[in-house]
Amino acid sequence: MKSFGHILRQALLVILCGIFLGIFIFAAHELYYTLHGYHAAEKAYESLSQQYVSTQTAAEVTPEPTPKETEKVEETAPPVVSGDINVDFAALQAVNPQVVGWIYSPNTVISYPVLKGADNDYYLSHLYDGTVSANGSIFMDCVCESDLNQDNTILYGHHMNNGSMFASINNYIYEGYLEEHPVLYYYTPDGNYALQVFACFVTGGDSDVYAFNFATRDQFQSFIDRMRSRSNFDAPDVSVTSSDRIMTLSTCAYDYDDARYVVLCKIVPM
Repeated sequence: MKSFGHILRQALLVILCGIFLGIFIFAAHELYYTLHGYHAAEKAYESLSQQYVSTQTAAEVTPEPTPKETEKVEETAPPVVSGDINVDFAALQAVNPQVVGWIYSPNTVISYPVLKGADNDYYLSHLYDGTVSANGSIFMDCVCESDLNQDNTILYGHHMNNGSMFASINNYIYEGYLEEHPVLYYYTPDGNYALQVFACFVTGGDSDVYAFNFATRDQFQSFIDRMRSRSNFDAPDVSVTSSDRIMTLSTCAYDYDDARYVVLCKIVPM
């Protein structure tokens, strides 16, 4: 006859096995849900690009003569190269009138519509068509104007573990990434813009980088200088003054609680 202690051990073993099995099933379900969400969002944005974004045909460029070795080559700032996509905003806004722009970074996954809602919460968990998704959308701060007329326009996007949304802007911390991706592009129904990157750094969620308008030009210039002084890199070829407008791209960072990674860009009409 089995002892009470033996029966108790068997019962505890069964209970523990049940608990571990439950944990495994829950973890597997959560993993499936996460991966399924990534896949669904990727398919949604891929379908969106196929329907509403087209690639321009690159114009043929005649190469300039190569200077002789004895000639001095003039050093100039790198040219602003125009983006190579067209966006059908009329069709996009028929799906959702809160689409205000499209952000595009060549040779990266960043090619997304930009939404602007009544608050900064809705598009954290909704796609452009209203579908609930952990990926959310790239969205403009609700206090900003979609015409980019404020000093600093702020865009937010999640840092997704699969590299989507704004995850790749964190790559600006790595040496050489700026040289490969010095310019992003922002398209709107009324005009297109080059976004020349001039600063990036980790900051808190309550940082002064999220200021969008300044009372005087001196205050705005002081802000620009502070942002450049915090940057992980120096971008001497991009001159930014208080007469310019800038755009700040913001995503989550994991350096500390409530950390954000921000990339600041000079807005240049194309």
